[in-house]
Amino acid sequence: MRRRGRTSGSTATCSSASPRRYPAPTASIISRCSEAVASLAADHRDAAERLLSRRYRARFLALLLAVCTLTFMDRAVLSAVAQPLKLDLGFSDFQLGLLQGLSFALLYATMGVPIGRLAERHSRLWILAISITVFSVATLLCGLATGFLQLFLLRMTVGVGEAGFMSPTSSLVGDHYPASQRASALSVIMLGSPIGNAIGAIAGGWIADEWGWRVAFYAMGAPGIVVAALLLILLREPPRGLAEGAPPERRPAESFGTVLRTVFAKRTYIHALAGATLATFGLVAIGQFQMVFFVRAYALSLTDAGLIQGASVFVALSLGTLIGGFGSDWAAKRDKRWSLWMPAIGVTGAAIAYSVGFLATSLPVSIGALLLGGMLLFLFYTPTYATAQNLVGPRMRATAVAIIAMCCGLVGSGLGPTWLGFASDRIAASVGGAEASATGIRYALASVTLAFLWSAIHYLIAARTLRGDLYQAPEVR
Repeated sequence: MRRRGRTSGSTATCSSASPRRYPAPTASIISRCSEAVASLAADHRDAAERLLSRRYRARFLALLLAVCTLTFMDRAVLSAVAQPLKLDLGFSDFQLGLLQGLSFALLYATMGVPIGRLAERHSRLWILAISITVFSVATLLCGLATGFLQLFLLRMTVGVGEAGFMSPTSSLVGDHYPASQRASALSVIMLGSPIGNAIGAIAGGWIADEWGWRVAFYAMGAPGIVVAALLLILLREPPRGLAEGAPPERRPAESFGTVLRTVFAKRTYIHALAGATLATFGLVAIGQFQMVFFVRAYALSLTDAGLIQGASVFVALSLGTLIGGFGSDWAAKRDKRWSLWMPAIGVTGAAIAYSVGFLATSLPVSIGALLLGGMLLFLFYTPTYATAQNLVGPRMRATAVAIIAMCCGLVGSGLGPTWLGFASDRIAASVGGAEASATGIRYALASVTLAFLWSAIHYLIAARTLRGDLYQAPEVR
């Protein structure tokens, strides 16, 4: 019995050490499952290689550049036709400020976060396509407006559509590019700002001179419907965290409360948000009234003012966007804080240059100073949004960007032009005389530059805690 027991024990020991054998049907199922998993992994790698290829990313950047161009065309056209619109419909500067600022910003800002939350859960390409269609159709309909209320509501609708641009776009960039290249990629896309502003100002002003302000709205709104279709045909939705090598995941996005706790626990995010909001306050106010300034202060025609505005904005914002994006990525290789030091330097220089430009009595001096101011000011834009992405994980990036866009929209886009229009009316009323309108707009624009100095302080504070607040991607095993 003992021998049998020992033999049994020995057999049991040997049996436990040998590989486990499954019945033939079970082994076949396991083998097929393993092959399916391997096939899915291979498909994922192939898809990742295609979406991260140089050719595909060039197409990706080109289409999103086109989308960005459309958003700024539709914003700039109202500025280009502001003077004939005022004369035709009898608007005050305050009403123009409301149309160029608050009407657009109300829903642009408040819808940004809900759309950002949708972008964490659903196809960002479909969100972009729907958004483009909405703001393009609304711009077309602006040409049919006959009064202030109609234009106000239509500009609100334009704001709803354009609210769907920045957060999905930034999130898509985060999935196609690593942290060290995101500001550069965004700077290429955001070249749509100077291109769109130039087209809106030059073409919008020329069309308004030749055929009236209504036709200008028709011309700016029509191309968007075509671009929305191309976006869905030529691009594919990428997996979240693709550029960081993250495996495909099905877990839900973080709750809104979790995102808020995460971003507002980082001092870098708080001060970068404040800096961007103040910079946008001045940026939008100046952008919406700079062409009006040329018409009033130097008695230029809409065509001439639009040409100067469009050309100077194109050069300034192109250089500022590219230097801000590629320059901050390059400098951040030496010290990551350059991604926030550069915006601080830019907005400080912009305050000085814009003050000179608006207070100068010589047109060439004014144009040169304003061109320099625009270039320096736009150094803040892409580094700010790239930094917001680099502070959080892939499932929080659209919302983190949307919060910045919301604050910039409400305070910057909403209050900037509205306050400037109000200040211009008050200054003009206090001065009186034939030059009252020109004097009012001149000093109201110069006063906005104080917001840039305040913005610089926040960017410098944000840079102090940046390195400790950056997101660290988990290691992929």
